[in-house]
Amino acid sequence: MATTKEQVRSFPWFRTVKAHMIERYIFNYRMPPAELKKRLPAPWLEPQVVNGSSAVSFCILWLDRLTLSPIPPLLRFSTISCAYRIGVLDTSVDPPAPSVYVTDRWADLPLISILGPLVLHDTIPVIKAAIGHEQNGETHVQMSYADGAALFSASVRSKPDGQLGSEVFGSVDDFAAFIKAGVSSFGPSLQPGVLTKVDLYKEDVSYEPLIPSIEYSELVDEVWKDAGLQLDSAVRAKGAQYTWAYRGLWSAARHQ
Repeated sequence: MATTKEQVRSFPWFRTVKAHMIERYIFNYRMPPAELKKRLPAPWLEPQVVNGSSAVSFCILWLDRLTLSPIPPLLRFSTISCAYRIGVLDTSVDPPAPSVYVTDRWADLPLISILGPLVLHDTIPVIKAAIGHEQNGETHVQMSYADGAALFSASVRSKPDGQLGSEVFGSVDDFAAFIKAGVSSFGPSLQPGVLTKVDLYKEDVSYEPLIPSIEYSELVDEVWKDAGLQLDSAVRAKGAQYTWAYRGLWSAARHQ
């Protein structure tokens, strides 16, 4: 008998957030699907497998012109936000649909922390975030909690050959298709046993392969340190319009 998911609560159309993406950095890790399965929060979410592995990505977004629709961006709010993005399959639909599981979201703009529970029914803790471009072409990204504890830090530089060099994705185009297919995302909510759903619509962009040097990742080094995560690849994208549409709350339990 097929597994379905049950909607707990829906909200009207105006829960939509829009922004202009200045830069986006994505650090990809490959992970054994069996290990990911142990950590997914709902029985109708299954690991998405690409060339024998599942992909766990730490995404950093530098955004401006942030606004809550239908209010126009009268003030040019700018923020650096980040999240762990995990490729999954939503098996409650036929055929199973590519989707995303987000373990947590963070942002360096206090206003987002205030609006998070109202708009997404989830907490978005405030962090300290920096993206620094050096004269030698290297870029350093650093995310830390308000108390100074490390969340993620890394350095990147462009790859001379322009190749992704991934064991999961055969090419940059394959990676772009993987990201584009994951429109819907499910993540923790304020209500136990319930996931919040958000659809992300974005303009197509070109991804630039990077050479990453990871200094610290809380998920890899601490929270999921026994999960077999291995650094796979990294990319950068620039300039696109993003729209997040809130789709309500969904029970993480199994319903037949």
